[in-house]
Amino acid sequence: ADTQKAVGLLKKRNYEIGLQMMVGLPGDDETKTQLTGRKIVDLSPDFVRIYPTVVLAGSPLARWYQNGKYTPIPLEQCITLVKNLYLLFRKNNIKVIRMGLQASENFATDTEILAGPYHPAFGHLVFSQIFLDMATAILESEVSVRDEVWIKVHPRSISNMRGLKNRNIELLKKKYNIKLITIIPDLSVGKDSLVLNDCLRQY
Repeated sequence: ADTQKAVGLLKKRNYEIGLQMMVGLPGDDETKTQLTGRKIVDLSPDFVRIYPTVVLAGSPLARWYQNGKYTPIPLEQCITLVKNLYLLFRKNNIKVIRMGLQASENFATDTEILAGPYHPAFGHLVFSQIFLDMATAILESEVSVRDEVWIKVHPRSISNMRGLKNRNIELLKKKYNIKLITIIPDLSVGKDSLVLNDCLRQY
């Protein structure tokens, strides 16, 4: 209620509104995360930042973690949760300007972060999962998957399609028994799209 009131007052004064959301807080689950996301959509902010909850040394959460009262969510699960939030906000024309904690020498160290879904390329991992989902959806719809597959993407989306250390390509090849996957840069394809064997998919 306080957040809703504050946002309303700021909007009346024509301020740009940005909200932050943390994923994986104590007591959180997938249902609560999506509910919070929908509440944010109802507030219609101009932009959103999404942060995973990590356990910092010396924090109250660190004591909970060390006493077994708090278990951080795994990285892969957190990526999926943030992906779903990103797609929800995008669908409702809300910009997501950051996903994941910003890497810095003073922060991203083993002595500072005790546990939690921290990754210096967290945002990239989210986009990579989105592109993997799109490619998978097309391949699942095909009657038979060819031995060789080509995927057209915008040049700036190549790394998202490939995934970290080519992970997406290897996963697709293994799952669908594909011998060769060729990534073709194509400026005519949107940054949020891919074309796989003439089938267009957009997130």
